[in-house]
This record gives sequence, C-alpha cells and structure tokens, in this order.
Amino acid sequence: MSVVLERFAAIGIDAPGLVALLGSHSVGRTHCVKLVHRLYPEVDPALNPDHVPHMLHKCPDAIPDPKAVQYVRNDRGTPMVLDNNYYRNILDSKGLMMVDHQLATDKRTRPYVKKMAKSQDYFFKEFSRAITILSENNPLTGTKGEIRKVCNLANKLHDKS
Repeated sequence: MSVVLERFAAIGIDAPGLVALLGSHSVGRTHCVKLVHRLYPEVDPALNPDHVPHMLHKCPDAIPDPKAVQYVRNDRGTPMVLDNNYYRNILDSKGLMMVDHQLATDKRTRPYVKKMAKSQDYFFKEFSRAITILSENNPLTGTKGEIRKVCNLANKLHDKS
C-alpha cells in the first residue's frame, strides 16, 4: 500500500482520492489468472470463507488457461454499477485483489474505506475530485499514448501473444 500511496501522491492524489479511484473496482471482473494466487495451493485466510466457494467455482484451476475467459465479478451485488458497494465488500473481506484487501486493512486508507462504505455521496465527491486530477495530470495524447486492449499489458506486448 505504501508504493501505491506514494505513486498517486506523486501526481497529486491523496489517500481519500486513491481510495475513491480504486472504487472503480466496483465495476467489472477480475480474470482468474490475476487471483488464483489467493486460492491455490492454499486459500488466503484473509478472504471471507463464505465468498471462497464462489471464487473456487469460477476459478477451478490453479493454473488457468490465460486465453480462457474465466473470471469473478468484482461485485456480485451490483456488478455493472459504479457505487459504494465495493467498500462494503472489501470491509467484509470479499476483495478479490490484494490491493483491495490492503485498502480495507491499512491504517492510512481504512478510515476512508469505512466512510465511503457509509456514504455514496462522499465516494462520488472524492471520485470526481480524484479523477479530475488524474485526467489533468499530463495525459498522453496522439501517438504518445494508447487505449489498451488488455488493461495491464501494453498493446505491443499483447499483440505478440
């Protein structure tokens, strides 16, 4: 969490802004290849045990086929809605990625997670503020940037596979 906080601070985004931006995990899904380390060979004890059977059902293989479309929804309650349900989930140890778990447990971010879990208005206010800072901070334009086909992989690397 220290590295994440430092990287965002370097572009002018404080802890509440970072917590709000990670709330975008409320929408979408996480591919099994990105979370099996929390399930195999042993289930991460930090995960909510009531949530684990669903994750194991969706990600049944310790080494999933990277080309297979195996995933778990980030938020089973409102999977395609940007809302504050993500924060309630991570406080209940249902965050899929380690950064979600760390966000809910780190003393520097937990107070904001709790506040956003209670107030969608606060989440939206902080999200709007932080996304504005992010979008105004030297955006790459023209041939200097790219819209990625796979969010965590540069297109030139993705196109080779």
